Amino acid sequence: MTALGIAVRLLHLAASTQLVGTFVFLSWVARPAWQMAGPGAEAAAADFDRRLLQISRWALLVGLLTGVAGLAVQAATVIGTPVSPSALIRLLTGTQYGAVWMVRMGTLLLLGGFLLFSEQERDGKDRWAFRLEGGLLAAFAAAALAWAGHAAAIEDWGLWPLAADSLHLLATGAWLGGLLPLSLLLTLAVREPGAAGSLVAREAARRFSTLALPAVGLLVLTGLVNAWVHVREFPPLVGTPYGRLLLVKLAVLGALLGIAAVNRTRLNPRLLAAPPDRVPRHDLLRLRRNVCLEATLGFGILLVVSGLGLTPPARHIEPSWPFPFRLSWEANKDIPGVRTAVTAGSAGVLVGTAALGYGILRARHRPWAIATGLGFVGYFGLVSLRYLAVDAYPTTYRRPAVPYHALSVANGARLYKQHCAVCHGVAGYGDGPAARGLRPRPADLTAKHAADHTVGDLFWWLTHGIPRSAMAGFADRLSEEDRWDLINLLRTLAAAEQARGLGPLVEPDPSLVAPDFAYTTGVGESRSLKDYRGQRVVVLVLFSLPDSTRRLLQLSGAYPDLRRSGAEVLGIPLRAGRGVYRELGEQAVYFPIVVDGATEAAASYTLFRRDLTAQGQLPDPPIPRHMELLVDRQGYLRARWIPGDGIGWADPARLVAEVERLAAEAPRAPAPDEHVH
Repeated sequence: MTALGIAVRLLHLAASTQLVGTFVFLSWVARPAWQMAGPGAEAAAADFDRRLLQISRWALLVGLLTGVAGLAVQAATVIGTPVSPSALIRLLTGTQYGAVWMVRMGTLLLLGGFLLFSEQERDGKDRWAFRLEGGLLAAFAAAALAWAGHAAAIEDWGLWPLAADSLHLLATGAWLGGLLPLSLLLTLAVREPGAAGSLVAREAARRFSTLALPAVGLLVLTGLVNAWVHVREFPPLVGTPYGRLLLVKLAVLGALLGIAAVNRTRLNPRLLAAPPDRVPRHDLLRLRRNVCLEATLGFGILLVVSGLGLTPPARHIEPSWPFPFRLSWEANKDIPGVRTAVTAGSAGVLVGTAALGYGILRARHRPWAIATGLGFVGYFGLVSLRYLAVDAYPTTYRRPAVPYHALSVANGARLYKQHCAVCHGVAGYGDGPAARGLRPRPADLTAKHAADHTVGDLFWWLTHGIPRSAMAGFADRLSEEDRWDLINLLRTLAAAEQARGLGPLVEPDPSLVAPDFAYTTGVGESRSLKDYRGQRVVVLVLFSLPDSTRRLLQLSGAYPDLRRSGAEVLGIPLRAGRGVYRELGEQAVYFPIVVDGATEAAASYTLFRRDLTAQGQLPDPPIPRHMELLVDRQGYLRARWIPGDGIGWADPARLVAEVERLAAEAPRAPAPDEHVH
C-alpha cells in the first residue's frame, strides 16, 4: 500500500461516487425542487443543471485520468518496472482486473459522449432520457469496481459478496455523491430572495432526506455483509491493519450519521414548518454548513476505503491482539462467585439501559435519566467484564501454522520427552521428576484450565516463557514449526485424557478430533484419513504380530459386511510396517494395511490407550498389543476397544452393528478444522 496508490484510488473512487450522485440528484432532487418555485425559476433551474453537468464532466475527466493512472500502478505492482507493452496487454487481456478495467473505461467513455452532447436536449423527454441513460452508465461503472476488488476473490460465497459490494458502492454514490450538489443548491437558495429560494431549499432538503434514508439503510446492511465476509471475527477487527482501518471508517461514518440525524430531525422540520416567505435564513445557513461538513467527512470515508482496497482482508492475516486481556465465559464460569457477579452486573446493565431509554424518549427529567443510565451501564458493565477477563498476548488469536496431523503429533512427542517431560511429566500431569522443587508447580497440561487457553496463548508461552515461573521460552532452541508440533502434542494429550471413558459403544457426543495422517498401503495406494470424511466410517486397527494374527483374519472375514455397512478398515502395525506381509505369510488379509506412515500414526493413536482400568490410569500405561478405534464420517473418535477390556467387539458382528449406527447418524458437530484451537 503506497501513498501514490491510495491517492489514485481515492480520486477515482471520489469521481465515480460524484458521477452517480450528480445524476441521482438531477433526477430525484433538483428538477422537482425547482418546479416548486414556479415558472419564474426556469432560468435559474437551467443554470443550475448546467453547473451540475459541468461537475459531471470534470468528475468524468478525473475518473478517466485516474483510471489510466490506476492501471499503471497495478502494472508496476504486478509486473514490475519498466512495464513493456506486451506485459501490459497480458495484464489487460489475461486477468480479471484487466477485463473489468476495459469494461469500465469503455463505459466512462460512452458516458463522456452523452455529456458532450447534453446541450442538444430539445424537450423534457430528451432531458429525462439523458439523465436516465447517463445515470445507468455512471451506476454501472461504479458498481463494476467491486469486480476488481476484494469481493471478487471470495470463492466460497458465490456472487453474494460481489452483489453486496456493488450495492454498497451505489448507495455510497447516491448519498455521499449528492452532498456537493445539495450544498450548491442551498447556496443558491440562500442568495435567492423571497419565497422562491425558500421553496427550493425546503423541497430539496426534504427529497434528499427521503432519498438518503434508504441509501443509508442499504449502506449499513451491505457494509455488515462486507465486514462479515472480510473480517468475520472480533480479533481480526482490532488486530489487523484492515480491521483497524474499518474501525476508523465506522467512527467517521458514525459522526457523519450524527450530523445527518440533526439535519433530518431538527433542521428539516424547521424549514418545512416555517411559512415559505419567512424561512429563517440562519437555519438555511446551518443546514448548508452541516451538508458541507457531511461532504468533508464523506471524503474522509472514501480515503479510508481507498486504503482498505489496497490492504489484505483481515480474514487472511494473522491478528496481533492489542490488549493484555480477553473475555472468556468458559474459562471463568466455574470460579466461585463469577456467576453471581455476572448475573448481578447484567441486571444492573438492564436497569441502566431502561433508564437511558426513558431519558431519550421523555423530555422530562432527561439529563438525570441519561446520567443515571450511563452510570449504571458503565459501572455494572465493568463489574461483569472484570470477572470474565483472562490474560491475553499478541499471539492469543494466532492461527496454528501446522495442521493437526499425526506426523506433527509424533514430532511433538519426541520434543516433549526431550524438553518438557522432566517438569510436566510423561502424561502432562505436572508431575515430572523436577516438579517437586518448583514453585509454582508446573501446570497440568491435560486439565480443563489448560484447554481454556487458546493455542496462541500456548505458542506465546513456548516462545517467551511464563514470568515468575520455571517455564522458559524456547524461541532460541526450537523452530516455529517445532513449537506448533509441541502444541499439537499437548492438545492430543488433553484429548487422550478425555478419551479415558471411551468404550466399545459409540460415544453419543462427538468431541475428540482424530489426528489426520497420510499413508501408503502395501499395494501402493496413497491416501489420508481425511479423504474419508463425509464418505465412510473408518475402523483403525492398531495391531502387532503374531499376537493380532487371529483378529486380523476375523476382521478380514467380516470386511465385506463392514464395507456394506459404510466402513473402511485400516490396519496400522505397531512395529515397522514393511515387514507385515512377510510375517503374515500365506494368511490373506483383504483390508488395506498401512506401510508408509504407520510409525507416525501408531505413535499418535497409541496416546489414546489410557482408560479407566487400574493399568490404564498409570501416567504411562503400557502400549496394548492390539487396539481398535472407530472414527465417524466427520473425523471424530467415537469408540475404542482393547481386547481383554470386556467383551467389546470380540464378535465382529458387534463391530458391524456399531458401524451401522455411525453410518446412519446425522452429523452432530461441525466438521473438524485442520488445526487445533
